[in-house]
Amino acid sequence: MHARDTISSEQTWRFGRDDRFVRSWFDPAARSPVFPREIVLGVVHGLGDHSGRFDALGRWFAGRGIRVFAFDQVGHGKSPGPRMRIPSYDALLDDVEIFLNRLRERHPDASIGLLGQSMGGNFVLNHQLRQYSKVEWMIAGSPMLRSMKQPGPIHLSLLRLFAKMRPDHVLNTPVDPAQLSRDPDVQRAFLDDPLVQQRISLRLGRALIDSGRWALDHADRLTTPTLITHGDADQITCHQASIEFSQRSQGRALTKIWAQGTHDLHHDIIREDYLSSLFDWIVAEVTNRDS
Repeated sequence: MHARDTISSEQTWRFGRDDRFVRSWFDPAARSPVFPREIVLGVVHGLGDHSGRFDALGRWFAGRGIRVFAFDQVGHGKSPGPRMRIPSYDALLDDVEIFLNRLRERHPDASIGLLGQSMGGNFVLNHQLRQYSKVEWMIAGSPMLRSMKQPGPIHLSLLRLFAKMRPDHVLNTPVDPAQLSRDPDVQRAFLDDPLVQQRISLRLGRALIDSGRWALDHADRLTTPTLITHGDADQITCHQASIEFSQRSQGRALTKIWAQGTHDLHHDIIREDYLSSLFDWIVAEVTNRDS
């Protein structure tokens, strides 16, 4: 729908003292008359990923009247910083806040929401559970609340020890592309993408485990309408943890489980149905809020 008219742009935005690379997608011909006001979707990508791998998603939503922005996180993609090294977990959540503020400055009258994928799902959930500004709605796709390869007590103690001693030490974490998508073309594109990184620092690894547990323990603090999506064949992040989060959220979060879905549902063979379900949920949330 209007895909040929989509305007895709690349920019550099100032995030505090540093720059972040930002992509955006907009189709001026696709504004839907059913929207009560402009809708803006901010995308927060996952570990080792980058905004360019959300191009198809950005174009899909832009073709249906939703403006999309995505930024490369520090040390990822085309943003500066040592590759896969982070200053702190809080600094990553601060970047989500800055990203939101930039969207609000550019679109003050819009309904603005977040979509976080995998590690980004961890970030958007923790952002909304902690002392940051609230968004109108958010989506957490395959959020990293608990890994499918969660370390046991002994290995976790060793991880904490080594993370204190050498927090910036980076480990290789090879990913089987078949765990991301059942589409062979997507699998090949992932392997051929020079911006994809299959590594993680000890500091970030420890932070993701701890923040995932914290989010589950504090899910009852959630006040933001939230959709959590997960495939039950995900071999990277645990779909049962997404169900647990919703059960503890006192009705604020809805989890939708996709049968046989892989980790990156927006790249999987069910992506058309998946994206349509996200679109319908977003429009319903915005319409209900404004009615």
